[in-house]
Amino acid sequence: MLAVVKRTEAELLAYFGAASAFATGALRYDGEPLALESYQRAFLDDRSTFRWIVKARQVGFSFLFAIECLIRCHLEPNFTAICVSYNHADAVEKVRVARQLYEELPAPYRKRLVTDTRTELEFETNSGARRGRSRIVSVPSKPPRGKHGTVYLDELAHYQDARKVYAGTTAAIARAKGQLTAASTPLGRRGLFWEVCAEELRAYPGHARQAVPWWVCTFFCVDVGRAVVEAPLMATEERVERFGTEALRHQLESLDLLEFQQEFELSFVAERLSYFPYDLILGCTVGELELAEDWSQVPVPTGRLVAGYDVGRRAHRSALALFEERPGPRFVCRALKLYDDVPFEEQKAELRGMLEALPIARFSIDGNGIGMNLAEDLGREFPQVVTEPSSGPAKERWATDLKITLQRRAVELPRERGLVAEIHSVERRVSSSGRVSFDSPATSKGHADRFWAIAMACQKERQAEGGELPTVHARVVGGERASFERSLDRLIGWSQGATEATAGEAEAPASPRAGPKRTAARLPPAGAVRRGRPKGRSERRA
Repeated sequence: MLAVVKRTEAELLAYFGAASAFATGALRYDGEPLALESYQRAFLDDRSTFRWIVKARQVGFSFLFAIECLIRCHLEPNFTAICVSYNHADAVEKVRVARQLYEELPAPYRKRLVTDTRTELEFETNSGARRGRSRIVSVPSKPPRGKHGTVYLDELAHYQDARKVYAGTTAAIARAKGQLTAASTPLGRRGLFWEVCAEELRAYPGHARQAVPWWVCTFFCVDVGRAVVEAPLMATEERVERFGTEALRHQLESLDLLEFQQEFELSFVAERLSYFPYDLILGCTVGELELAEDWSQVPVPTGRLVAGYDVGRRAHRSALALFEERPGPRFVCRALKLYDDVPFEEQKAELRGMLEALPIARFSIDGNGIGMNLAEDLGREFPQVVTEPSSGPAKERWATDLKITLQRRAVELPRERGLVAEIHSVERRVSSSGRVSFDSPATSKGHADRFWAIAMACQKERQAEGGELPTVHARVVGGERASFERSLDRLIGWSQGATEATAGEAEAPASPRAGPKRTAARLPPAGAVRRGRPKGRSERRA
């Protein structure tokens, strides 16, 4: 009969010799043994106190962090790994990967799991006289106060306040005699990550550095051995043509050249032309902000709901941005959707569903060119639809309004890398005649479509020539009355005191003109609690 004996940390370390050997010899993922790239092996065996990795996207470092955390929890008796991630979803994903690796670890090597949550795993250590616990803690991009151990800063360049997070980690590794690892793709010639990796402002001695461009990864490169020697001497298009896989070629086709060089070729691109600097955008991103995927998931608003729609079909995508405007004003993003090569009838049906389900106060839609018919059709049905002229002066006003809003930190956007890059791509240009224009490089994936939808939604509502803001029901006449009443009924269903209005339905005015509450422009005041919600809607748990 074969006896299975659990191995101690010392026995495991003596048996495998190194962390990379443990990874390939003991770990499995989805039933398959791990096959590490050369740069992944080098990382796992590096015990420098400070490790800085500038890397291409999608080369597996988030996965690699989970691997190292689990390995060291099993090779060291009292090891604590603190993983700091770009947002909450990434933090949860690292623990999920570590948990799966643990579950597929052979029983003789596996420690007992005593804590298992979405953001923490804790293992019991029992090796003779030495007892303790090793754990993996995963948090969003905040300083790990009160924790001590080895710290991993994933995508540090993209943090809202990278310096603050970094400063909060140095004491954490000092007390535990741990390591500090910072890995990220570049994000412009700015910020702490660029300063340490490039060392153009001053030297950072004692910091080990590792560069991982796309051509050292077998997922992106067809011949890593030759590419390591030849690719650095080639132009981007030449090396992609010579060594790039189909997946990488699609990336080059989907991105502007400078964006591709920053995302995959480790280029710290200057941002002199951008109207929206990275620091300005990152300061208004929220890692835990959840966006609705369907209209029933939009939280009950305490302010006005406003939306913007940039219309596209073939060359560009249509983009929808939905925000809750709170007193201040402050804009909180509730939904961001893209419609890639979607027929106009389907787009119209989606927008009609939103306008019927939600108490939208203003829906700004690009009414020029291909958007004219869509805007006219929806405008006849819903009084809150505002047709916007997508002219040069209008774009300048929207872009300026959004920049002021960002400077005031009066907007909350999802912490999404693609969205940050999209907003940053917008440039302000002045012609020789003094004409100002705002534009961004067009790619196969769009033309800053979400930016324009956001800018339209968050614009400052200016007064008309008569000195008053235009009312959203000004165009409602004759046969459009029934649609208008349906829209108002939904608005009132979300307003404060809807229960009392329902209870007194027999005495309620029969016409929208009969009472001051029945105007499309009236929305729930700040702090209002919705009662008697429309049937079928549900709140999303925060």
